[in-house]
Amino acid sequence: MPNVVGKTLAKAKSSLRSHHCRSGKITRKFSSLRKKNHVIKQSPRAGRRLANGAKVNLTVGKGPRH
Repeated sequence: MPNVVGKTLAKAKSSLRSHHCRSGKITRKFSSLRKKNHVIKQSPRAGRRLANGAKVNLTVGKGPRH
């Protein structure tokens, strides 16, 4: 399971595919810590061993709230 936190959504999906995983539920939240369209959280966490084709849930930043 790769660490995709901090990557853009497109790069995160590509990284997951290269590790034989796929994106699951994608949630969007406001965040002042990460840029817009960057992954701020993943579940399960990086480093876990998963079965081929396992889904990884991602939380993607919408940018800071105005």
